[in-house]
Amino acid sequence: MLHNHHSLWWRFFPKKKLNQIYLSVMIRSFAISLISLFIPLYLYKEIGYTLNETLLFFIFYSIAFAVTTPLAAKFSARFGMKHSILFSIPFFLVFIILMYLLPTIHTPLFIIGFFLGAYVSFYWMGFHLVFYHDSDHKHRGEEYGKRASFSIIGTMLGPVIGGTLIEFFGFYSVFILSSVLLFVSAFFLFLSKDNHIRYHFSIKLLFDKKYWRNSLFFISRGTYDIVAGVIWPLFIFFILNDYLALGFIGSIFSGISAVLIWLMGKYSDHIEKRKIIRWITGFESLSWLIRALVTTISQVFSITILGAVVYGIFETPIGALEYDNAKRNVTPYFVSREIFICLGRILLLCFVLITDSLTGGLIFHGFANLMALLF
Repeated sequence: MLHNHHSLWWRFFPKKKLNQIYLSVMIRSFAISLISLFIPLYLYKEIGYTLNETLLFFIFYSIAFAVTTPLAAKFSARFGMKHSILFSIPFFLVFIILMYLLPTIHTPLFIIGFFLGAYVSFYWMGFHLVFYHDSDHKHRGEEYGKRASFSIIGTMLGPVIGGTLIEFFGFYSVFILSSVLLFVSAFFLFLSKDNHIRYHFSIKLLFDKKYWRNSLFFISRGTYDIVAGVIWPLFIFFILNDYLALGFIGSIFSGISAVLIWLMGKYSDHIEKRKIIRWITGFESLSWLIRALVTTISQVFSITILGAVVYGIFETPIGALEYDNAKRNVTPYFVSREIFICLGRILLLCFVLITDSLTGGLIFHGFANLMALLF
């Protein structure tokens, strides 16, 4: 039995729920980081889609994410938070299979984007509720810092290993490895029982204006997701022109950020989090505006280090406050959060498509990031 604590092998697994979360997050982050940095390039460079078609894929994904998030909330309320995470994995597997077969079976991008969006919505809805329930308000800065650090530690080696595998074996090797590791990450969450907490959720609650209060900030979080995960990798690949170098850049960013996020997690519980945010937000925005000026490999490495330092300080107080603000009506808060984040993703992608400029996307987020001052 899974919970037979007398079994010898069981002694090697973490007992505390937060430690199980940290380990699960680290494995999942490694699995996702094997491919996430390279998906835009897979579509654009390997399959041969135009840049506009590649960006449209991420719009389809964002729309699917927003539309399926209320369904994920209903599922979590009915069947349990961790079961929502487990239920998300088949969506990812279908996404991987369709991407794998894309050179021979040209599945429309909006269908592939739907499966990726559904995977992410069911995963994050379940995970947000798990972490909110198992973390402690008084120590949430430290606990969020550890969670984010473990996530980034998992991300550190992913881009380098993913880039190496792609370089020598092709994209298909990372598709398979990523899928297997996702199942492993879900297993660690089920080392403890899935407490069936009935968080109330109704679609009508989304129209309550109190859940719109932080909408501009959440939109800026969405612009970050796209600029960091799509626009910036495409932008610097045109400079580096090498998968392994791109993976190395991602690992440098992750390593520096992980250390600073861990340290800031301990520090942010003992000082007003909004003071840290007000102090560092301008520097975070500036780092993205500087990125728009990058033209050489040495500049790419320099701004990566600067960006990692600033992000490492910025992320922990912001992330901890997001959970602190959930308070009583947890599920509608996270549903509205995800929908506004998806809106931010779509807005930035539409801006890049209209202006036909990756540089414009970097500048757009540089200004959008200032919305953190309103949080």
